[in-house]
Amino acid sequence: AWDMFHPGHVSILEEAKKRGDYLIVGVHGDALVNRERGCNLPLMNLHERVLSVLGCRFVDDVLIDAPQVISPVMIQSLQIDEVVHGISNDHISPKEKTMRYRHAKEAGIYKEVFTTNGFEFLNILERIRANQAAFEAKITKKKRAEEEFYTQKYGDRRCEESTQ
Repeated sequence: AWDMFHPGHVSILEEAKKRGDYLIVGVHGDALVNRERGCNLPLMNLHERVLSVLGCRFVDDVLIDAPQVISPVMIQSLQIDEVVHGISNDHISPKEKTMRYRHAKEAGIYKEVFTTNGFEFLNILERIRANQAAFEAKITKKKRAEEEFYTQKYGDRRCEESTQ
């Protein structure tokens, strides 16, 4: 989906680019990604994801709203010599993978590349959640300190004045 473009994506694209001289990257549409992954995904819309992918120096072109299944017509019309699937923490079942890449596998042009950096979308979400919890705790502590300060300085008058 190329959502929340991150170093894991760059690693996969770098490996894919090493395998040929021109790299076309398919970016699925928002509806397809949401149907496949649910949970209000993708976080970034198609336009944002396409721009993120195009911004990577290893990418030569993007197939916008790429179909889920790579067809023989697509392989022929785009003159694809190799179909590369990036594997990190792949959420695609073996049956689904067989369906999506059947024609490329039959043509002997399907390859998988792996990333070893362990960085993926779920890591980003985990970091956001952890930082959010820390931020909320910090704000709560500040609010409590402010309330204590105002109570010591002004007593309960502040509460009385706000109700008048």
